[in-house]
Amino acid sequence: MSSPSFDLISQPWFRTRRSDNTVTELSLIDVLGSAHQIVGLAGEVPTQDLALLRLLLAILRRSFPQMRSREDWAEAWRAGRFDMAPIERYLERHRERFDLLHAETPFLQVAGLSTAKGEMTELTRLIADVPAGHAYFTTRAGAALTTMTFAEAARWIVHCQAYDPSGIKSGAVGDDRVTGGRGYPIGIAWAGWLGAVVVEGASLFETLLLNLPLGKKLPDPAVDLPVWERPPLGPGIEDRPGAPYGPVDLLTWPSRRIRLGHDGERATGVLIANGDPLHPRNMFRYEFMTGWRLSETQMKAQKTTDPVFMPRAHVPDRAVWRGLESLLTPTNDTQRTIAGRWLEWLAELQANEILPESFPLRIRTTGMQYGSQSAVIDDITDDVLPLHLVVLTDTQLTDLAIKGVQAVGEAVRTLGQLASELIQAAGGDRDLAAAHRDEAREQGYAALDAAYRQWVGGLAAESDRAAEHERWQRQVRRRVSELGRELLDSASPASWSGRPSGTDGSPPVTAATAANWFYINLRKALPMAYDVPEGQAS
Repeated sequence: MSSPSFDLISQPWFRTRRSDNTVTELSLIDVLGSAHQIVGLAGEVPTQDLALLRLLLAILRRSFPQMRSREDWAEAWRAGRFDMAPIERYLERHRERFDLLHAETPFLQVAGLSTAKGEMTELTRLIADVPAGHAYFTTRAGAALTTMTFAEAARWIVHCQAYDPSGIKSGAVGDDRVTGGRGYPIGIAWAGWLGAVVVEGASLFETLLLNLPLGKKLPDPAVDLPVWERPPLGPGIEDRPGAPYGPVDLLTWPSRRIRLGHDGERATGVLIANGDPLHPRNMFRYEFMTGWRLSETQMKAQKTTDPVFMPRAHVPDRAVWRGLESLLTPTNDTQRTIAGRWLEWLAELQANEILPESFPLRIRTTGMQYGSQSAVIDDITDDVLPLHLVVLTDTQLTDLAIKGVQAVGEAVRTLGQLASELIQAAGGDRDLAAAHRDEAREQGYAALDAAYRQWVGGLAAESDRAAEHERWQRQVRRRVSELGRELLDSASPASWSGRPSGTDGSPPVTAATAANWFYINLRKALPMAYDVPEGQAS
């Protein structure tokens, strides 16, 4: 009787989205073979798409080890689709390692992994969209949590290796780190550290190539190997001094030791133990999908005066455009920031006329937020911003886009001040005033969200910088003024008589004085929105 098998090269398991919005599962070979016809991946959660995208990038780097220069990249780009012959040869050489259920080398797992008691845990440990202790918030229920298809299990195993939380894990037999049957925390999985940035094109083919930076600084392909080209993992830490050795190594970093339980037809359980720990300090040489910031905290912790850089994280519940300044900050002279290699690569492609200034792309930001000592998943951040390439490569347009964000920030700050002062004028305490201030600011950002995306998406090489700057400030003024009037219209009657601002005999804080300061400060925040020709109404 043959052993059960699920060949990820030929069996469908990638969820993909086509231009008509239909979702189809494809095999590994088919997803790359039809990447030019696919809009993108369509997994259960955004972080799953990113984990699978990183897997595909590793396979492409290994399938085309000779692709090392911009010229090589340009040739692949002009082809419009992947040359499948090298990919097929590569996957065939490693076919056994892409069998999810292989008896000796199961994909991204450890054969025979077990605990002293021989138990497995429920499949919910794999699934990021089942909050611990809040199962009634999930779309899954009943039998859907006790079993799953092998296709779905494969997707979640890739996700687990990339994003698994920290915390106590099952203690694997043979791992000398285990104490009392438990594997004590080693930190979150690798991709969980990243404020990841994905450059998206019109198809999955374009997206994959746009996120495949090349250059002379890449390590020797003979050294930078994925986990499936190395000897099978055991329960303990892999003995590789000095690892990671390159971008492929990081793209497939084995953060966990996993074994999938199954009945030959479906997955029925899982064992997740600690894998190889890895801290992101100064990993900017090989991790290309994030920006980096100087961390004085880490310098103190490492007791060093040498600079230590950490990945820039995304701020939860904040639209991507609100963090545009930090996202697009280039490597600076004071060495406090390092631009993501993704941004440098786009600049190189445009400067060498491989991609035109007018090339339309989308910047997608994805990240995982952890809570309670990083042992649980709190939230997933995911947002996308359409732009023309020139906005990322032309310093004047980049500056204009950032100034557009700053204008919104200054304007909603005045709105928040108005909301706070109206509460104070009505006799409210500081905490209540602060709450109303924060709520008004968020309402301001929300009201301008679609407008900013449309404005920055329309910026192009031929745009009149000064005119666009003025046009945007006028839009911000109109919308924030409307919100300010709404606040004044809903102010309580008590706020118009006001209350004393202090014991120094100064005039009382009233809705009228709050309104006056609001319009004064709004004019300071948006000066170009008020500069009009003489004799023309503002």
